[in-house]
Amino acid sequence: MLNRGYSCPRLSHYPPIFQNYVIHPIESLAVPTFFVISSFLFFRKARYEECQMNQVLHFMKRLCILYLFWCVIWSPIIYLQKEYFHPFTIWVPLYIIRDFFFGNMFDASWFLGALLVGVPMVWGLSRLFKKDVLVILLPLLVYLYLYYVKELPSEWAVLYDWYNDFKSPNLSFPGGLLWITLGYVMANNSAITWMEKVRNGFAWVAVLLFLILSFFIPIVPKILCVVALFVAAYTWQLPEHPQLYRRFRTYSILFYVIHDCFKKIPKQLFGWENGPLLFIVTIAFCFLASEFIMRMKDMKGFGYLRYAY
Repeated sequence: MLNRGYSCPRLSHYPPIFQNYVIHPIESLAVPTFFVISSFLFFRKARYEECQMNQVLHFMKRLCILYLFWCVIWSPIIYLQKEYFHPFTIWVPLYIIRDFFFGNMFDASWFLGALLVGVPMVWGLSRLFKKDVLVILLPLLVYLYLYYVKELPSEWAVLYDWYNDFKSPNLSFPGGLLWITLGYVMANNSAITWMEKVRNGFAWVAVLLFLILSFFIPIVPKILCVVALFVAAYTWQLPEHPQLYRRFRTYSILFYVIHDCFKKIPKQLFGWENGPLLFIVTIAFCFLASEFIMRMKDMKGFGYLRYAY
């Protein structure tokens, strides 16, 4: 149910039963896990700093620079896609601010806007409520509202429908709020101490178990599956290779902000559909483009490319 809108582009060249019970459930874990990881990496340090407000503002500044850079890069596409530019009115700046933070400027950018709104909101809740169980209460209620909104009386869905007029709430900060909060909770020192005692194999078994249970029981198994997946990633003992992992981190950012462009070009030119071939071609071009950006950054006159990631 909250799987709706929470998945990566689906590989469609498989039997429906394989898609519905293998591919889609697995891919639906991707975005929530990305939110948990991003939030955890920030709050692991920030929640124990004396000047937490400065940490939050610094986080927002860095993310805004990244987001604005790619808005400039994709500005021709943004101009063509956004209806409010045609014709241009005095309300356009307000529409841009709305989409920047609460919708999306270019395809897939909603994740960046959701972090810009969700992280300060979770931090604010943490200042209001000292206990993590209270911090997670409001995001959980938002999650439940999005999950059951189709079953609620029509008057309860007014807020959802208003938001949905310009962006699906599942694909903006309301849809990411619970996962950002889970990242905050997992960044608690006691939670980190507990995770460090968990055997990696047990974490992967828990992922599989909760994934299976999510077919039969709503909400809770999905949340626990994402938590178990994060724990599995956290306890995965990788060989020491800091330079390689820093490069992977850069790849992860660049792949995210450019993948949709390289995915759509073959679709527009050759009529390709989502499938293994398009997936491989997209990954290949993302890799080449990322290498080009990283190498050009060190060339004279191209230092501004450091803002790309």
